This record gives sequence, structure tokens and C-alpha cells, in this order.
Amino acid sequence: MKALYIFIILFFTQMLNAQSHSEHLDLWLIQKNKRAYVPEHILFLNQHTQEYGRLAIDYTKTSGEYKKSQEAENSKDFKFSAEGFADIYKFKAYGNFSYAKTFENKLANDLRGKKDIFNPFYFYANHPNNFQNQQYFANTMFSYELVNKKLFVGFGIDFDYNWTTGNNDPRPDVINYFIRYKGDIAWQLDKHSIGLRATYGKVTEENNIMYKNNEYKSSNKYKDRFLNISLGYGDIVLSDQNLLLDRKAKENTYTLAHQYTGDQLEVATLAKISSYDENSELNKYKQSFDVYNRFKNKQLTLQSMLTYTPTDHRQYQLSVKYNNYDGKNLRQVEGLNYKVDHYNANAQLLASLSKLFRDTDVQLGLDHTLYSTVRRDYAIGVYSDEKQLLNKVIINTIWDKKDHFYQVNVTPLYRVKLVNDLTIPETQHTNFTDQVIIPNHQYNNNNALGIQGEVGYGNKTWLNQYSLYFAISGHYLQSDGLDRSSLNLSLKLYL
Repeated sequence: MKALYIFIILFFTQMLNAQSHSEHLDLWLIQKNKRAYVPEHILFLNQHTQEYGRLAIDYTKTSGEYKKSQEAENSKDFKFSAEGFADIYKFKAYGNFSYAKTFENKLANDLRGKKDIFNPFYFYANHPNNFQNQQYFANTMFSYELVNKKLFVGFGIDFDYNWTTGNNDPRPDVINYFIRYKGDIAWQLDKHSIGLRATYGKVTEENNIMYKNNEYKSSNKYKDRFLNISLGYGDIVLSDQNLLLDRKAKENTYTLAHQYTGDQLEVATLAKISSYDENSELNKYKQSFDVYNRFKNKQLTLQSMLTYTPTDHRQYQLSVKYNNYDGKNLRQVEGLNYKVDHYNANAQLLASLSKLFRDTDVQLGLDHTLYSTVRRDYAIGVYSDEKQLLNKVIINTIWDKKDHFYQVNVTPLYRVKLVNDLTIPETQHTNFTDQVIIPNHQYNNNNALGIQGEVGYGNKTWLNQYSLYFAISGHYLQSDGLDRSSLNLSLKLYL
């Protein structure tokens, strides 16, 4: 927790030093995309000349029948967040802190806390449960100018603490703690910058399962309350003895970043490789039925963003991103038990036309994302192959007046099923295949149509030099007669 306290002190110190603001940094999509690169490396932090601060309170409600088998019937999320960067002598400082509380109602087939959708090793029960989750998240980064406008070094800490509990038997009590240490170096060569980052992270998690009614653990009248252990994509163990799951993991990441800054053209590129190695134990303090498990994954991320500004009122941006996830689940005796291969590729093209009609700024764009996931469970022979293409049309408008502004964002979307293959041997049907795998297969078996959007109002004069912004946004998705929607209320203060 010391890292969190240090972060809060440093963060609010830099927030008090912030002098100017720009609501477009948060609302205008081109600037928002550029700012999203900042936490990745000090190289991108160094390109920012304007100090920035934002405080936000968000409330989100999600509900609907069109959902996967391990999603809640409805959920509510309350979140406070603060983000900013500033110059402090030869330092540039960036910070992001958030506290969130989430309530999930009628969530079945999952007794985890923090989730990795590709890691199959966890407790689950078919009975719907109500969950409460609290998260404390902090991301800090500092850049120091070692040689005038030539050589920079940086450091930072990321911190994530999650606590999850449920109020129905079986009752999980999950504490997940993650901390990451970051070191950066960057060189400035005329209009080019190049940088390296190395990070080391570690995870500890403990999941205790409790029953207030001991009959639920073993009576055949309550099979949906039985505790199960998922060891693969269909391979399970049923047990009323294994009530403690302990995880420890290490993460190593290496990043190469490049930035070109010309008079009209900016190009930001990064390549990131990470490896994750997790060891899990069931009932490490007991003598009976110990299970040792190892999950490893490697990820590769490549992304680049080109921003072209031919005039003061015209700006264009092309972004591409590719992420590959290769995961393996290993058992101590049996060896390779489960494998997942996933990748997603995204391309986005944006055009910003400011002052198009007096004080009206318009942004138009296209966004396409290809998803592919192949899972193989070697223990029972389950095979799944899913591929979808998500298409979006972006229409964003801001009316910027002297002392206030309005925003309207409308984004129609259409998800196309490309491949949805599933193989389950007839003799290998379990409650996991029937309750989790088959419903998820049906979820992906049809195309989906939807829309997302936002309506917002901001005022620049109520708090002197600060801006207030209030927005209502939502998301709606429909497929085969079923739908799911979310509503978000947001209040932001720009410093």
C-alpha cells in the first residue's frame, strides 16, 4: 500500500501545478488517441508541452439477456478517477489513479476476482451469485532530462489491488494484488526519438471459498452449488475439499518505441513483448488432493499512429494495432493440458474538420477490428475456433461557444461472424461444456447490430479557469432477438 500512498501525494502535487486545460484532449478522438500513448513510454510523455489534469466521477449500469455464460445479468459500476501530467523542473510527471466499486447480480459459472478470459484455471459453480468488487488502480511515470534535449531517463510504478466477494454459497473471498516497476530511456535525434522500456511485475492472489450451509457442498439436491475446478476448456474436477486457491505470478515486458515529429506529420510507433508465468496451488496448507498448475502466456503488441495536420482546421489520423496472445496451461503430471491462440487486429481512420460551420467541429471515422480465438483442451478433446469482424462508423460533433460547449457522438456498429466452430466428443460432455462452452458458442453464432453514443455539455466559466463537463452515454447491442445495453453518467472537471 506504500506505493499507493506515494503515488497519491505525487499525483496531487502535480495536479496543483497544472496551469492550463483543453477539453479536446479528452473529447476530441484524435487527441485522445495521442494521449493514450503517454503511459506506454516516457518518449511519448516528452512530446506533450501542455500541462493537463482531469477529475471524473462515473456511474455505469449494464443489463440484458444477450450475454456470455460468464457475464452478470446486470451490473452497476461506480468509479472515481484522476489523471494528469505536468512539468516539474527537469521532470515530466504523469499519473492516473482510480477507485471503482462494482456490483454484479446473478453471475454464474465463475468464482474469480480479477479475470483473464483465456486462463481456464479457476473455481466455478453453476448457481448464480451476487458479487461485489473493489479496485484501487494507480499508474505513475516520471521523465528526467539527463542531457539537454538529447537523453532522457524515466521510471514509474503501476499498482492494482482488487478485492471480490459474493453473498451466496459458495462464497468466494478473493484478494488480487499486482505491482509493476518500470524503467525507461529515450534519445532525441533531431525530429526522431527512440526509446526502450523494461518492466517487472508480480501478482499474488488468494481465493477462499466458504459455505454457510454445509449441505450445499455435497447434497445432490443442490448440484448447481457444487464447487468445481476448471483445469482446461472442459476438463474439470468436482470437489468439496479444495476451498483455497493460491496464485503467484511474474511478468516481464520489453518495449521499443519510436516517434517522428515533423511540421505537419507525426508518427508514433511501439513494439511490446511480454511474458507471464503463473503457478497455482490448491489447498497448499492441506495434505489431501493437492493440485499444482502452471499457466504461461506470451503477448506481442505492435501499434502505430500517423497524424497529419495540413492546416489549422484539418487533421487526419491513421491508427493500426495488432495483439497476439499465446497461452498454455500445464499440469504437474499430465503436461500440456490446454492451449489458446488469440489475436486481434484493429485499423482506424479519422478526419477532423474544425470550424466547419462557425464554431462547429466535426470528426468522421471508420474503425474495424478482427478477433480470432482458437482453444484446444487436450484432456477431453474440446476444440473451439471463433472469428468475428467488428465494424464501426464514427460521427463526432462539438459545438464550441465562448463560455460553454456541446458534444454529440454517434457510432453505429455491426459485428459479423466469420467462423464459429466447436467440437465436443459425445462422451465428454460435462457441466462446464453444457453451461459455459455451448452457450458461448451460441452467443457468437449470429451477427450483431448496435449503436453507441454520447451527449454532453461543458461549461468554462462556472469555476473560473476550470471546465466542467457532464455527459450521458450508452451502448446497445442486439442479435437474434436478444439485446444488451449500458448507460453511463459522467461528470468531469478539467484543470
